[in-house]
Amino acid sequence: MPLTSNRSPVRCLSVILLEHLDVRGKDGRMGSCPRTSFFPLLWRGLSVLLNGVSRGRMELIGCRAQVPNRDGAGIQDRRGRSEPGTGRTTSSSNPSEWISLSSHSALLFHRCLAMRSFPQPAFLTALLSYLALLAAGHQKAIPRITASWAGEKRFEFNQTEPHLVLFHEPGSHSVYVGGRGKLYYFDFNHQENNFKEDINSTKGDCPKDQDCDNYLTLLEKQDDGLLICGTRARHPSCWLRTNGTTKFQGEKRGYAPFSPNENSLVLIDGDHVYSTIKKQEHNGKIPRFRRIKGDPELYTSDTVMQNPQFIKATIIHQNQSYNDKIYYFFREDNPDKNPEAPLNVSRVAQLCKGDQGGESSLSASKWNTFLKAMLVCSDPATNKNFNWLQDVFIVPGNKDWKETRVYGIFSNPWNYSAVCVYSIGDIDHIFRTSPLKGFSDSLPSPRPGQCLPNQQLTPTVTFKVADSHPEVTQRVEPMGLTKTPLFHSKYHYQKIVVHQMQDKDNGTFNVLFIATDKGTIHKVVESEQGIFNIMEIKPFHKPAAIQSLILDSSTRKLYVSSDREVTQVPLDMCASYVGGCQACLLARDPYCGWTGSKCNSIYQHPGPMLQAVVHEDPHLLCPTTFSGDAKPFISKVTVPPNSRYYLNCSVESHHATYSWHHKDQEVQQCEPGHQHAACIHFITILTPEKANPQGQWNTLKGRKPWRRMSHCSSA
Repeated sequence: MPLTSNRSPVRCLSVILLEHLDVRGKDGRMGSCPRTSFFPLLWRGLSVLLNGVSRGRMELIGCRAQVPNRDGAGIQDRRGRSEPGTGRTTSSSNPSEWISLSSHSALLFHRCLAMRSFPQPAFLTALLSYLALLAAGHQKAIPRITASWAGEKRFEFNQTEPHLVLFHEPGSHSVYVGGRGKLYYFDFNHQENNFKEDINSTKGDCPKDQDCDNYLTLLEKQDDGLLICGTRARHPSCWLRTNGTTKFQGEKRGYAPFSPNENSLVLIDGDHVYSTIKKQEHNGKIPRFRRIKGDPELYTSDTVMQNPQFIKATIIHQNQSYNDKIYYFFREDNPDKNPEAPLNVSRVAQLCKGDQGGESSLSASKWNTFLKAMLVCSDPATNKNFNWLQDVFIVPGNKDWKETRVYGIFSNPWNYSAVCVYSIGDIDHIFRTSPLKGFSDSLPSPRPGQCLPNQQLTPTVTFKVADSHPEVTQRVEPMGLTKTPLFHSKYHYQKIVVHQMQDKDNGTFNVLFIATDKGTIHKVVESEQGIFNIMEIKPFHKPAAIQSLILDSSTRKLYVSSDREVTQVPLDMCASYVGGCQACLLARDPYCGWTGSKCNSIYQHPGPMLQAVVHEDPHLLCPTTFSGDAKPFISKVTVPPNSRYYLNCSVESHHATYSWHHKDQEVQQCEPGHQHAACIHFITILTPEKANPQGQWNTLKGRKPWRRMSHCSSA
């Protein structure tokens, strides 16, 4: 849409918006809105940009940017498409691409400013910067391709399992699944070993109006056996399975909840067991974090957390054993009652593993080293705040415990998601040095939260300060200079696992596998250059929500379950990249490389191979026999005169721009991030009057249908 001086200033501003927004309204896409509805949509679009909120019939579905591409030179398949490299496509976190995008916006902006009547408020400049940053961080977060793994290695349950738990022993190829009154065992290499065992409830005096089934909620290794715990008709109990025999262990309060719907967390570390489960079903107490096995048994004060929802707990072993820490992550009600403040905040809490309680009778049975800090996951550049913690995954440090990373998935009220990464070293430093929120006096010695050697009891004065002021002032921010999310996305993420691996060139990469609310998994590679969403994996035979996601780093497998099935998914999936050398390298998959004849896994091919995880121009690495354009496949379609027709071009990469061309003119374009499986061009009417003298239209004998010569390409 060219800008000319006779266009109105507001119309000019709309062009800038159209360069970056797809807006769906009553009349379809904003780019094709009639004049009568354009200005209301434009105003709503400004509201979305300034407030980050989608209202009415309009939906912010993505950013559109035209920047120099770094996805390599074009590769063509049998349909004649090229992917991508010669035109314009995605933006990324690369600063040079941000500059290109900003320059593009600035060019449009300056053309608007050239109009005499155009106002020049400062907020428009900020608006353009917002658009640039939003687009730059968005495109690479979209999965490049979609791949299915359904049916490869999977087992179905014989009943729907709305609540289940998985246990996988690292290095094996099997899983235990705890369901409703049943224990399943699936061996993906030797199916003859599979079995199913009933572990039912004795309903007894369970009220008739309550769910009295035995939902298994905990499966853990214990010595040479498997510890199995479940709700057992609201009488939480455990069983121990050894040598093929399962024996009842009696009621075990704290090992399983009374109902499968309760938020619960159990952490087993050798002979110590920690739990957030209530001892009594109707005792009116808020959930506590307790040590239920190990001396002494301790619990958190009722005042230090407000309606907590627990996410994950882990133990970090430090250089001195008495400094070993328990960290747990949770959400709680926000004490800030400001109407503009979020209802919930995300936290990390610390406890000293060797905490022995306090000196006084009030503190003897309580954790004396409890402190909590707020987890921040926000992007000031786009004014996006993500305050709802969904899941956490811990990546241990290679040499130093301080290098341990915490990957957290956060969402906001509009179901946008972000991944923020924190350092355990930073978290530990904050708990050791930060002032306490609301406490202005001098801190006692030992300071609150400090671990004490030789099983010392915490002095009463230290406990009182920590108990009344449990939150530290300093907030925990993401790693990196900008203290911002690793990336944020329009997808609603729910679970995450992270595999740290090395490619053929010994480059280290963290590969994120993130479950969405649609039952798919995004495979995202993290490098020094930023993130790249390699693919979206469909793990199930039938689409379903993902209930469990387990990573086995040693065998490089994912174990994924829904309420109907469990499946084993390899981390590489190199066969998904079809189309020769360039298709393999354009994937930027650190698990895969080109071996001369196919895209192969680095774990299955010990010899040399071509890889291009961070290479700016992957096509340059391919042999010349693979780098040239392939001949397009010509498909002839005949239709009757004066008819309508859809031209369908399959989309293989959502990071590419696809376009239809006719008579050397572009007639249809599908931008990067196009979420449909095809780029469709609709021909409204085929008439002989529009025939091309160069033969673009040809008359066929017989019924005299008309043929239009068009082709689809990507850039």
